[in-house]
Amino acid sequence: MTFSFSRSAFFLSASLLSASLTLSAPVWAATSAPAVQPETSDAVLERVVLVSRHGIRSPTKPLDKLEKKTRHTWTPWPVPPGEMTAHGQFDLGLMGQFLKSYYHVASRDTAARCLPEQPAFIWADSASSRTQHSGDILAAALSDGCQTQARSMPAKTHDPLFNALAAKKTTLDADSVEKELDPAPMPDTDLPPPVQSGVQTLQALFAPNACTTGATPCFFKHAPLAWKKGTSHAENGLALGSTVSEALLLEYVQGLPSSITVANTDSVHTLNSVLPVHNYQSARMRRTPAIAIPRGGKLAQAILALLNEQPLSLPDGSVLPAQARVVMFAGHDTTLDMLTTLFGLDWSFTDQPDPTAPDTTLAFETWKHPNGRKEIRFAVFHQSLAQLRDGLKLDNIPGQGAPMPLTSTLCTQPQNTACWLENLSKNVPQH
Repeated sequence: MTFSFSRSAFFLSASLLSASLTLSAPVWAATSAPAVQPETSDAVLERVVLVSRHGIRSPTKPLDKLEKKTRHTWTPWPVPPGEMTAHGQFDLGLMGQFLKSYYHVASRDTAARCLPEQPAFIWADSASSRTQHSGDILAAALSDGCQTQARSMPAKTHDPLFNALAAKKTTLDADSVEKELDPAPMPDTDLPPPVQSGVQTLQALFAPNACTTGATPCFFKHAPLAWKKGTSHAENGLALGSTVSEALLLEYVQGLPSSITVANTDSVHTLNSVLPVHNYQSARMRRTPAIAIPRGGKLAQAILALLNEQPLSLPDGSVLPAQARVVMFAGHDTTLDMLTTLFGLDWSFTDQPDPTAPDTTLAFETWKHPNGRKEIRFAVFHQSLAQLRDGLKLDNIPGQGAPMPLTSTLCTQPQNTACWLENLSKNVPQH
């Protein structure tokens, strides 16, 4: 499927979405939004906070560097390294339109005029153009074309909500990081079986004899922890395997010819085999508490403030509009990863091997009961491999776009059948 895209074309198409109804302030009736229903029917949906990953992008490193490390020729991309593609923009627009429909976000009055106060507010990470552009796409989709740009810090600025480390608002404790990650090499057999299998598949595809001859790449090699500007990272070995498996996924969902030319290779089967390598390494480097808590602590506290209907000062000094009933943070897979740790969440999909694939969106919902008590419910929205590759619309049907309800390990107190906001707020780690 071939995609072409321009901002004006997208905003025009977004403005022609389904007719809108006025959103009642300050809450939706529980029957008016098809979100996961609480056990009692008298609760109302008060606010939704969404955190999304940007659309399909090219690998962040130039292909010549990846080719040097893998000794393999990769299919060229139509955009520079790390940039979102037209295909990715289209897919993200579909996700935004579905979220608008799912949460009944109404941005126009009965005469189809844009409301003076928009019920959706989008804040995008300013560190990269792909997140800022993703924010614009989501703003247009969620507002029915009434908003054409997301809010953000100035371009190329490190936003502390998305990465407090890069913004120099906090630092890592190197001893704690190294203790949690255990940098000592481990035998291959100590890896989880799906990861072992994934590494074996990668090795067979790229360099079957490299590990025995001392050549490169050998994906089984230990990826020792290294430090640069106060941040931990890893390269080569298992870390390179993570990079390669994600590159294969991005290549597939973009619809590019496969860089793997082995006969009788089933692409979907291969992706399902190798992505556990990426997921494992990403979890080590992003979800480790000693990294995730300082990096994502400011965003976690911002989310808690929003769920509790408290004013939120944004990094540019402004205050988030009180009328915003849907708040979207447009970020990265790293953003989703750190929030899984901070909020005690985890998930996997049967139709998508990457739990934080492009466009994946995490939802935090505040349901208010008649006695004033606030219940927090979690869900994750995603697109399958087929939906991403073929640009297919989402639908509120299991397997076609319906969100997956999540439970938090922070909400498992005895006799606590719901995740009450006061309990969650006490248990989210702070830095």
